[in-house]
Parts: sequence; structure tokens; C-alpha cells
Amino acid sequence: MGLLDTLELATTQPLLIKSTGHGRSQVIQIDKYGFLRKGYKVKRPAKDWKTGDIVNVVRGKNAPIRGVRLKTVRAKGNFDIRVNPEKVISVSRNHIQAVHRQDGFSYSFG
Repeated sequence: MGLLDTLELATTQPLLIKSTGHGRSQVIQIDKYGFLRKGYKVKRPAKDWKTGDIVNVVRGKNAPIRGVRLKTVRAKGNFDIRVNPEKVISVSRNHIQAVHRQDGFSYSFG
């Protein structure tokens, strides 16, 4: 009961899933000496978008870019995306379409 003689895999590329979490949030930032920074007001990032979301650029001058991660989410609605290791571009939230929302896990093929 529960034992198998053989196991046949239907794929040659297994999906590797790693738990990365959602980061941490601080109410007030601290300086390099550990003291609280005064006068700091948290800016709210653009609604429904988080760093790590996978998007397609569907409009604008960078339109054919597919399946890239958001690197920086700003309050104004302009996002930085890393196209390759040395190139980072800025796009508007009106020019992107979500493919996968960041859910606290990192997915890759083994």
C-alpha cells in the first residue's frame, strides 16, 4: 500500500519553487547609526503593483518586451524593469500588462 514499482516523469524540466517571502516592512526607517529618522513619511506605491511582478510591455516605445520582472515600483506609477543584466528601462503603468503577480515564491526550471 503506497509503494510504486516505477515512476515515469512526464517532463524533462522540473519546476523548482523557492519560498522568498514578501520582504519586511518598517514603520520608520533608521539611519546608518541605528537612530530613527525624523520627518520621514512613507509614500504609497502604485496600487496593485509590487516589486517582483512579471509583466509584458504592450504599449509605448518598448512594446515587444515579454515576461520581465518589475525592479522598482514608484508612487507616481513609473516602474523600472530589468531587460538584461546591464539594461534597466522605465515604463509607465499604462503600458504594461500583468502576467504573474508576486506571491512570495520564486519559480525556475531545473
